[in-house]
Amino acid sequence: MNRNHLFPLVATALYAAIIILAITFIHIPMPSALSKSFVHPGNALVVLGLLLLGEKNGTFAAVIGLFLYDTLNGYAASAPFTVLENLIVLLIVSLLYRKVYHSKLTLGRLSFIGSLAGLTKVIVIFIKYTLRQYLLGNSLFASLAIAATGMPASLFTAIVTGLLVTTLYFPMKKIFDRYQLTQN
Repeated sequence: MNRNHLFPLVATALYAAIIILAITFIHIPMPSALSKSFVHPGNALVVLGLLLLGEKNGTFAAVIGLFLYDTLNGYAASAPFTVLENLIVLLIVSLLYRKVYHSKLTLGRLSFIGSLAGLTKVIVIFIKYTLRQYLLGNSLFASLAIAATGMPASLFTAIVTGLLVTTLYFPMKKIFDRYQLTQN
């Protein structure tokens, strides 16, 4: 494998490691009746990975980073769901980025992408919590009410995602461009 093939692979692996480290060391626990929830920058880094590393490498870094974080930190049972949730978010972000914005980003567009990514994640998690409660035998109304109790951390993480995607993209892009890591 020559440098041209190895360098993007190493950059992707390093970005996955950054996702793991950021979630591990930068998180704020939140009360939840359903899970050990916390606010963290991981979702923002997932979105930024797609925008900076490209769809293939960004998605790969996100999947590896999130799966390894969950597996290494006692969330192995939920790791596939975490990956699926984020693949849905990345699909929506990718469609918006490529088809609507034609890969041209402004501060306003980044703000919308970050906010939409956060909102998508909240909706997907709410649906997951509701289905889980419904499958456990609760009524639909009870399932919705119980699912709502698990949402504070997701809502705050969505806000963090919108803010971080907007504020970190351009500084990170300069670094990625300098080291020829950007795939877009």
